[in-house]
Amino acid sequence: MGGSQSRGAVVAAIVVVGLLAVLYLGRLGVLFVGATEGDVPPASSIGLPAGSEVVRESVECASGGCWSLLAVRPPEGMSPEELSSELGARLPGSFWDPRTISLSSDPQGRLLVVRADYWTRESAP
Repeated sequence: MGGSQSRGAVVAAIVVVGLLAVLYLGRLGVLFVGATEGDVPPASSIGLPAGSEVVRESVECASGGCWSLLAVRPPEGMSPEELSSELGARLPGSFWDPRTISLSSDPQGRLLVVRADYWTRESAP
């Protein structure tokens, strides 16, 4: 009796893992197949250092697609230029959303204006 119960538990676990894998792959398929030029990364996907403050957030679009614009106040003791260097130019995706985020930034006074999108690609040398 114990053998059939443990076999049933293993089968149930395999079914649950398989179902979760199918759902995850379905999500990835929707992200990539359903991607449009209007997709923009949320501000929460940009790993700003502790103490940073997003003071303004907007979405802009042009013929090449859309992007998020964030005006960020760096944490105490950090300049906008230092924050720009820390953020870099590309952020790898996460498990939940594996799309790479491209960043560009422009210091404007005490703020750093960050542009984030999924569409910008590095130019080939």
